[in-house]
Amino acid sequence: MEPMTVTMSPLESTLCTKNESLDQTTWSSEHMTEPLFNVERAHRYSYMSLLICVPGVTGNGLLIWFLIFCVKRKPFTVYILHLAIADFMVLLCSSIFQLVNSFHFQDDTLMSYVVLLMIFGYNTGLHLLTAISVERCLSVLYPIWYQCRRPKHQSAVACTLLWALSVLVSGLENFFCLLQNEPRFPECRYVYIFSCVLTFLVFVPLMVFSNLILFIQVCCNLKPRQPAKLYVTVMATVVLFLVFAMPMKGIIVYYSNSRDESVWRFLPYLNMLSTVNCSVNPIVYFVVGSVRRRKSRKSLKEALQRIFEEKPGPGSRENIAPGQRSRASTFLH
Repeated sequence: MEPMTVTMSPLESTLCTKNESLDQTTWSSEHMTEPLFNVERAHRYSYMSLLICVPGVTGNGLLIWFLIFCVKRKPFTVYILHLAIADFMVLLCSSIFQLVNSFHFQDDTLMSYVVLLMIFGYNTGLHLLTAISVERCLSVLYPIWYQCRRPKHQSAVACTLLWALSVLVSGLENFFCLLQNEPRFPECRYVYIFSCVLTFLVFVPLMVFSNLILFIQVCCNLKPRQPAKLYVTVMATVVLFLVFAMPMKGIIVYYSNSRDESVWRFLPYLNMLSTVNCSVNPIVYFVVGSVRRRKSRKSLKEALQRIFEEKPGPGSRENIAPGQRSRASTFLH
């Protein structure tokens, strides 16, 4: 059987050749423009992240300097100082990460350390916010015990233990899940289960429950005086963390239990929201410290001092006279 032959006129041959070339051009242009859009999107994301991170690094740096040199060390300021250090770490590492991507500087070792420190700072911020919330809740529920029996160095010891816990959790997450080409199974799943239990069954419930008690304390305070700014500061900081920072933790935990890789599309934007949370904390302190002082202009230092050095009002349960404090201490003993 002879093979089938097809004869084409020169015009038909020319049209066919042009159509093939047009199809190839269209295909190549689509594949050329798609990376360009991705590159433009990546650059746009990097610039936006840097616009968020650079002011945040500056604000947290000023806050750290202020808490170290300008404010008397108190239990609450110890926690805020460590929280500012954790936020500063997240923002600085995020800035380095975006600069490395923008200039296409490939260094796997540097990027590994940057990612490790970002997760480390994120976990530490979560743990410290929970400790702050519990401390303020105890000061409301048990004011006598809090002022008479509370260990002197409890804040420093608690911060040290929480940093150590963050080292453990972040190290496990990086070693088994993030720094590998493919996550180690089942070790990675066990690590994320451990992290999920700590986050969503221990720290987040404690944080939410403690702040609910603080919210009830502020709302049910019927006396004609301004509520303690520490309560407002803690509640505002926790709400911002739950809204902006917690979704990133949730998406990572979801991916550890799912094969759906499309969730990684949202990770850069959720990381940007997390940097917004770290950057906005100094602004929250300044705004809360400046509220109800419209007639007089307050500097940043004075506004922050009004929060961190604020004394409870005369009707506060935390305002215990020295004589009552000594009698209460004797009673507790």
